[in-house]
Amino acid sequence: MCKPRGSSDSDALASRPPPTPSSRRTSSSASAKRRSGAAAGGVSSSSPLSSTSYSGAGPSGSGAGSGAGTGAASAQRRGATSSSSTSSASSSRASLAAARASLPDPPVLYPFQELAAATNNFLTKRAGGAAASAAYWRCSLRGRDAALFQLPRRAGAAAVDAAALARIGRYHHTSLARLLGACPAGAHLYLAYELPPGGATLAACLRSARNPSFTALRTWVSRVQVAADVAQGLEYVHHHAGAVHGRVSPSAVIVSDPGLRARLTHFGAAELAAPADAREAGDSPYVAAPGSAEPSREADVYAFGVLLLELLSGEEPTRYRFDRGTKEFQRVSLLETAAAAAAGGGVRNWVDRRLGDSFPVAAAERLVEVALRCAAAEDRPDMTWVAGKLSKVYLESRAWEQKLQVPTEFSVSVAPR
Repeated sequence: MCKPRGSSDSDALASRPPPTPSSRRTSSSASAKRRSGAAAGGVSSSSPLSSTSYSGAGPSGSGAGSGAGTGAASAQRRGATSSSSTSSASSSRASLAAARASLPDPPVLYPFQELAAATNNFLTKRAGGAAASAAYWRCSLRGRDAALFQLPRRAGAAAVDAAALARIGRYHHTSLARLLGACPAGAHLYLAYELPPGGATLAACLRSARNPSFTALRTWVSRVQVAADVAQGLEYVHHHAGAVHGRVSPSAVIVSDPGLRARLTHFGAAELAAPADAREAGDSPYVAAPGSAEPSREADVYAFGVLLLELLSGEEPTRYRFDRGTKEFQRVSLLETAAAAAAGGGVRNWVDRRLGDSFPVAAAERLVEVALRCAAAEDRPDMTWVAGKLSKVYLESRAWEQKLQVPTEFSVSVAPR
């Protein structure tokens, strides 16, 4: 007869001797100790936290050691948080102080005596152009190289609007010369702009009366770079500063060396100074309607179109040519010659010959088209569109220039090996 499978286990349990009273007392005392420890420390002895919370003071001090260790850890965390907050606050203050130190100084109101001392009582020869609003004195004002312009003062203005001066000083762009300060004196307003090292006007870079064959802008890319800088500066003035320029011309553009980067001066003159007089506006080729010099965005776009044609051709917007047949001088307009070249496919021969016929013809044709659209009688484009076109042509011109570069990372040997 077979026994059940669990009979051996039952026999083993049955064969064990019953616990003695002493063993019962031992287990009961151990259980009581465990219960008292749990009641004192609040953590069960079987929990893994009890071993980590134990401070090592002794077998009977496990509960007290846990509470002391937790309090010390909390105090340590609070101290670390406090120190990190203090260091973060000091770091923020240091960053704010560094940011404030990096900001340029706001425009100031110069006393007239300071300007007279910087320009040798205004006897120093002026540069920039023949027009009074384009010519400027090179001087040093409070340790900074400056271009000082003399403009007509607004009628009835007792003083310079300090709020407008501060607002103009807050606008910054790489294509804008920073306004250092102003000075009202009599019927004139003097505006000082930061002059970059080696800076010269675009008119001086394009043409030289002493040497007609010389130009500082000898490459195609340098001229497209200047045009793109001026376009981006005007786009910033129109759509980010919410203002107009009002005096766009090659004499208002400063080209710095090295890099041949362009910066616009006269930013803020449309708000601080009076418009150009009727005689000067009527003679200016950068004004669409003769006798109208009211600043506007459309007028800035027109003036930029003429400036772009001047950059491409190297010629003045208006010149006079002697006609041998009629024995008289005839007026030649740059807008008319550019339109004829674009219509007849002669842009290649129209572009400045001092470039040595080294330029992408397709890019030149697109720039002439952009300039003619800017100088149109109506439906002129926005400066955002113009700046985008100029940037695209500049990138294409840089790629074209890199393709034409002579490789230098090779050697030629004629000796036998």
